[in-house]
Amino acid sequence: MNLSIRTMLQAGLVATVLAVSSTPVIAQPAGKLTLAEALRLIDAARADASAKSLRLSIAVVDARGDLIALARMPDANPATADTAIGKAMLSAFFGQPSAALAPRANTPIFQTLNAETGGRLRFFQGALPIVRNGYTVGAIGASGASAQQDEDSARAALTSVALR
Repeated sequence: MNLSIRTMLQAGLVATVLAVSSTPVIAQPAGKLTLAEALRLIDAARADASAKSLRLSIAVVDARGDLIALARMPDANPATADTAIGKAMLSAFFGQPSAALAPRANTPIFQTLNAETGGRLRFFQGALPIVRNGYTVGAIGASGASAQQDEDSARAALTSVALR
């Protein structure tokens, strides 16, 4: 019985992923996000946050949600690093801003997905997908200020760093 319930949950998860995702999460046609690109994005987000006197952690993940680069600004709360990663993972998985997915956090499918990732996803505003040639190649997430300020710094990084 447990096997059939697990199979049904996995099938439901796949259906939800396909229904929720508005941007394809296949990275191959657009190329992979490089460490150099991730570091440029982090530098741009840090510059934006510094100009606003914010202390953030910024994470960049690939399309699978695997961490490429992470920075925690001086005096940023240590817990913000895990939160930035979790926001970015969520955004990369679905190719959407994490804010758009936050209302679904308590649904059974999303709770199962979070459990399967070891509880690492963070259903809060503050991450945006990185899209190249119409394909999601990763996401950038920030944490440490208000949810809107986190997202604004991520957006500033995407705006200032032209990824080709």
